[in-house]
Amino acid sequence: MKTKLPFFMMALLPSAGFGQSVAKTTVKTPTAQHSAVKAAQFSKATKSPLAYCTPALDCTDGDLITNVTIGTINNTTTCGANGYSDFTAMQTNVTPGTNAAISVTVGTGFAYENVTAWVDWNKNDTFEPSEFTAIGNRNGNPTGQVINNNIPIPAGTASGSYRLRVRVAAVSSNAASDPTKACDEAQGFGETEDYTLVVPATGCLTAPNGQYPSATFTPVCAGSVQNVTTIAWTGEYSKVNLTGGVAYTFSSSVPTHFITISDEAGTTTLAAGTGPVVYTPSASGVVRFYTHLSSNCDFANTSHTRAVMCGTPPTNCADFKVVSNNLENGLFFGGATAQKLAMDIPVASSNITVYGLEPTVVGTATTFSFTFYSDNAGVPGTQLFTRTGTIAESTVTGTNFGYEFIKYKVMFNSPVDFAANTKYWIEVTTDAVAWESRTGGTLGSLDAFSNTSTSGVWTTGTGNYVFNLVCTALGVNDIAKSAFNYYPNPVKGYLNIDSKQKVEVVHVYNVAGQKMPVSTQLVDGKIDMSRLAPGVYIVSTILEGGRNESFKVVKQ
Repeated sequence: MKTKLPFFMMALLPSAGFGQSVAKTTVKTPTAQHSAVKAAQFSKATKSPLAYCTPALDCTDGDLITNVTIGTINNTTTCGANGYSDFTAMQTNVTPGTNAAISVTVGTGFAYENVTAWVDWNKNDTFEPSEFTAIGNRNGNPTGQVINNNIPIPAGTASGSYRLRVRVAAVSSNAASDPTKACDEAQGFGETEDYTLVVPATGCLTAPNGQYPSATFTPVCAGSVQNVTTIAWTGEYSKVNLTGGVAYTFSSSVPTHFITISDEAGTTTLAAGTGPVVYTPSASGVVRFYTHLSSNCDFANTSHTRAVMCGTPPTNCADFKVVSNNLENGLFFGGATAQKLAMDIPVASSNITVYGLEPTVVGTATTFSFTFYSDNAGVPGTQLFTRTGTIAESTVTGTNFGYEFIKYKVMFNSPVDFAANTKYWIEVTTDAVAWESRTGGTLGSLDAFSNTSTSGVWTTGTGNYVFNLVCTALGVNDIAKSAFNYYPNPVKGYLNIDSKQKVEVVHVYNVAGQKMPVSTQLVDGKIDMSRLAPGVYIVSTILEGGRNESFKVVKQ
């Protein structure tokens, strides 16, 4: 059975309220539960468009276009300002490999009018001789005349919009058409009008394998490739929620797959092509994302990844962060299912150096360590290196589900250099209870987790973990400020706490998160733990200025 693995977390705490997703199944048997093929990576190419030339001609004496008819366009006009009119809002569909009939009615000016046309087929914002069509001449007739001809639509033209330029110019008798004069003003008398030809997308709207997954996917526009599903089949579709005006790149892990983007009902093709397809919706809404083996709409029950990308990655170290959504949720660390949690860092065009991490976790933490991975189709791949962490400071950000949410500033034992145009994953290991997570407004890919229920396979979740990077090393003052010691450990009676900052309050918790009946104030720099039962306890101190220091002690 083709299964999207359920979101398992450690059942360590009683009814903490942390969310879980529902298992998704369908009656199919893939060759592998998760595709191991890496999804294609795409960088956002920015084109700085040139302005189309706007010739100035004189059509006031009747050397003008009075009507253009092509396809569904039938536009009757008068002389435009400076002999030019932009009618590109008017468009008509054309079919590659055919001829589009065009009729141009000219005015009552000079006896000899030359009618020409260009279509910017290569979309480079210029009209070239190879894109030229001679429509015809009006010879020796002083009254209006209709000039008829055909504009060839090149076979293989990709779907999209193309600018059509129609031009009439007063010339001498039987003057030959000149394919270089789309922008010429030297002819003096005449008129130019621009329209739009549209090659509609021809896609595959058949889905013998139906929809998968059943939920609509909403991508996060932070410049990284996000997997809609890693166990897609051809001949099926996924639903994706898009934002109007944003460019989306749809891809398959098999670059030869034919991709179709349609409306939500699956009745109208919006974009289609082999390999990555870029589509920019004019309005927000849901689309269908189909994959097929080829434009013949054939399919096979073999697994692949459907992915989507939008937006651009952050460029500065400080921009790599996920902010809290009012302490929305959290995912458990470790526990009976040995759960591991990791988040991604999609580095853009510049290298960044990172000195530490500031995760917001649920419950107190005394240790942190970090494992770094390469990216493998939107989840952690090959292990690259590790770092141990030193807690420099901590701040309680709030309370939810009966637990404190604490933001820790953890410094790496040595800085990490992230290379440009590379995605990394960071696994965080700690003795805290859980890692705060949120949905919506996230960075990069969705979070990743693995546990015994996923057979140790990294799997995408439903949100992102709350964190930000530490982008500067600690200064001398910061190091002095962070001086904090406690002893002895293990402890039998009194625990000594030595801090450069004043200790405002102390709380002691057992490993189940229950507060112990211990004085909240230090007496001569000590707290009395003699009456506590032997075991492991978490000591949480609030220092002057709100900083939190928490650590684990063993009571003998």
